[in-house]
Amino acid sequence: MAHAFSESEKVDKVYVTPGNGGVYEYGGEQVPLQEDTREERILEIIEKAEELDTDLAVPGPEGWISAGIVDEFRSRSDVPIVGPTRDVAFLETSKCDAKDYLKSIGVRVPIYENFEDPEEAKEWAKQFYQENPDKNLVPKADGIAAGKGAFVCGSLQETLTAIDKISSEEFNEKFDDAGRRIEVEERLDGREISYFAITDGEEVRFFGTARDYKRRFPDSDHFFVDRYFDGINPNTGGMGSYSPEEMGEKLKDKIMEEIAEPTVENLKGEYQGVLHFVLMATKEDGEYKPHVLEINVRDGDPEAQSRLPRLESDMYEIYKSVSNRELDRADITWSPEYCVAVCVVSGRPWSDGKPVEGHAGYPGEYYSKQPIFLKGERKERIGKEGIGEYVNGFVYHNGTDFHQGYLRTRGGRVLTFVNKGKNLAEAKERTYSDIEDGDGGGIHFSFMDFRKDVGEEEGSI
Repeated sequence: MAHAFSESEKVDKVYVTPGNGGVYEYGGEQVPLQEDTREERILEIIEKAEELDTDLAVPGPEGWISAGIVDEFRSRSDVPIVGPTRDVAFLETSKCDAKDYLKSIGVRVPIYENFEDPEEAKEWAKQFYQENPDKNLVPKADGIAAGKGAFVCGSLQETLTAIDKISSEEFNEKFDDAGRRIEVEERLDGREISYFAITDGEEVRFFGTARDYKRRFPDSDHFFVDRYFDGINPNTGGMGSYSPEEMGEKLKDKIMEEIAEPTVENLKGEYQGVLHFVLMATKEDGEYKPHVLEINVRDGDPEAQSRLPRLESDMYEIYKSVSNRELDRADITWSPEYCVAVCVVSGRPWSDGKPVEGHAGYPGEYYSKQPIFLKGERKERIGKEGIGEYVNGFVYHNGTDFHQGYLRTRGGRVLTFVNKGKNLAEAKERTYSDIEDGDGGGIHFSFMDFRKDVGEEEGSI
């Protein structure tokens, strides 16, 4: 998003907080936070925004939105902010409440039930499998769990294991009681679509499609899944994406009419910003019908990294039109090119040809603070000149920082490599070439791993 804003001729400077090593790649400026609590940090951000004379604020991560940063900006500052208020953030912060809301306004969702008692959830699951032996379930933590709170299951035993994981003390300590309530829904078979809309509270506009690869491994890869993840291919924050997504583009008007517009209209003008609908289009009576699996109340990651490079319109002007409630006047056009984004992550460490016990790799335990190198004939560490000059496309930073002048890893998802092409195959080939070859011989850090099937239309998501 910061990169997209920086492309506008009307933008002099983009400030990012807390930021990472990628800010410097695109001429931005990193603004560190000093305060301890999120509430104190929100006040600090407001002060900084005013001090830096900014004329637009945009919250990225869901945690800041659910903490009420939009509400605080509007009550304490004249700096306009584009994003949903805390009251409507329930669409993402509570899977249970969101499903109840969508069902109440007639939006199509999978069969589901909400539970506060995990034992009741397991009993319901047993009954479901008994009555539907050819179907499966997806247990989800009610709250925010960094993309790791949903478990796509293939059997009753996997479902019971997932419910135990979500309700465990370890999970709830890590994700702030996200699993104290559990939503269990039918696993639908069809085409998964990431569909984006943007709204000023009244007007709702189409804002692109993508296909996200959430699961850590391709479904054909059982080695790590069976040994270290209890046989359940774990969800992540996203291992890659591509845009546009063909089915979503075909159904975009239907999705707008049946899902996006009713969702916004029934919130009575309170929602402002981007809505990310995670959909499953199932084929019924020869027709594809989209169901809402989840909603995110902000732009998606890594979907933004494959969508926004295709945006031909001015990102700043679009968001200013949202702030002024003039979205109906905004130009929103997209390149016909395809774009593929592939995340490289901190994978499972090996020693003497064997995996090191105790570290499953992202999204489990992983090593951090690993220096990032050019590989091939050039093996030097990468400094503040960044990675951009060594690749043909873009490189977006997820979890990086600079230490003693050099770039290193600081998270499970580390970098996302992005390229465009006239078709999906060309964009995919260019992206993987930058990761593995590149002008400088490719990029490397210890325990680096990535999925090899991003951009394959029939690949497992």
